[in-house]
Amino acid sequence: MTPLWRHQQQALDFISERWNSGRRGALLAIIMGGGKSRVAVEAAVLHDLRQVLILSPLRVVDVWREQFELYAPEYHFASLDDRCATVGDKTRAAIDALNWAVTKYRPCALAINYESARLPPFARWAGNRRWPLVITDESHRLKSPDGAISRFVGRLGLVANRRLALTGTPMPHSPLDVWAQFRFIDRTVYDPTYTSFRTRYAEMDSYFASKVKSWKNLEDLREKFFSLAFQVGPEVLDLPEEQDQYLSTTLSAEGARIYAQMERDLIAFIEAGGVITAANQMVRLLRLAQIVGGVVTDEDGNERIVDENKRRLLEDLLEDLAADEPVVVFCRFRADLAAVHTAAAALGRLSGELSGERDDLARWKRGGPEDPVILAVQIQAGGVGVSLVRARYGVYYSIGFSLADYLQSRARLHRPGQTRPVLFYHLMVEGTIDHIIRGALARRQDLIESVLQELPCKSHRPAKESLPAVPTP
Repeated sequence: MTPLWRHQQQALDFISERWNSGRRGALLAIIMGGGKSRVAVEAAVLHDLRQVLILSPLRVVDVWREQFELYAPEYHFASLDDRCATVGDKTRAAIDALNWAVTKYRPCALAINYESARLPPFARWAGNRRWPLVITDESHRLKSPDGAISRFVGRLGLVANRRLALTGTPMPHSPLDVWAQFRFIDRTVYDPTYTSFRTRYAEMDSYFASKVKSWKNLEDLREKFFSLAFQVGPEVLDLPEEQDQYLSTTLSAEGARIYAQMERDLIAFIEAGGVITAANQMVRLLRLAQIVGGVVTDEDGNERIVDENKRRLLEDLLEDLAADEPVVVFCRFRADLAAVHTAAAALGRLSGELSGERDDLARWKRGGPEDPVILAVQIQAGGVGVSLVRARYGVYYSIGFSLADYLQSRARLHRPGQTRPVLFYHLMVEGTIDHIIRGALARRQDLIESVLQELPCKSHRPAKESLPAVPTP
């Protein structure tokens, strides 16, 4: 068995220290690709936790099978994924797996996606058991205090003897993201309610209730965070360098007219016929992003091509790359995925897709003469739990305001297993929402990085200078 990397051993020791001292929760804030799932498996084995429930995004459920087969083959593992048709089927499979493991005197691990776990009958069944260990993978998905999944997982934490949260981005949008995660990990760390927690650390805008005007007491928030959180950043990973390049274009005259009209009036008229409307400011942002991508849906439900310049920019970029060079193109909208396929076809290259509707990942990884060389990835579907290290080129055709999705997508290419320098291309349309999104993500990242700065004596992150380079597995 491959020995633990040094930071993994330190993380395992950190968990044990907390659990053995009566603090039954811990968070591993380890960068994507840093091996946090291996640490979680080792913790279950070390502490002889014989029934483990893992909650994760759907695409990651079966990834846990590989982890247990590699590092804890004595566990009977059940993937409660889409091979079970209904939540009822998943519940019955979970009960059967636990019962079988008990009769065979074997420990058991179950993995289920968040969306299914919160629904009956699984939620009722899981909530009425005393779990030795519950693991939440990609725990930043719990950040919304009022979200149905977050509330369910918070309740589940009350029936878990030990709790372990895993994420590479513990604060994907702001420092306030930690409260709901710690509601599961250990609800005694922060304020008992989100309202009091927010009041303690943020001054809210008097006109916009959800907008933070300024921050306060962040050192206290940081100190409490690191009381149960072990952080590892990119400094401990022996990865090739990554670079970013921004490629720009402009809207056509027609596209610019439609964009300006929507930006000003919440309604735009298409020259070829058709009307685009936005009911409110949030929908307006969505429409503006769609216009920049080139395709928008009108009031009659018809997709209208309003601009082609960003697609042509993608074609220009792809043409400069070798025809057999694997490329990943991240997109936000279905129409943008279609634009990638159109661009690939124009160059005579095969393309595949990883989205909520298609999964060509295995074919793309295989890399045969009949397999796609360009993979169009819906950023929400391809940001978590998949490895895209076959490619050294990542292209951002369109992204949203989610810093978590953006950082996770980058880590799919720039991670252990990558043997070449990674180059990310950002396709930008001048004077549009592309630059607004870029600025918003940069500001959020700067804020979060300042919060996660190591406290002089309180942080439990491993010291950068004491860690050797981590070998590529």
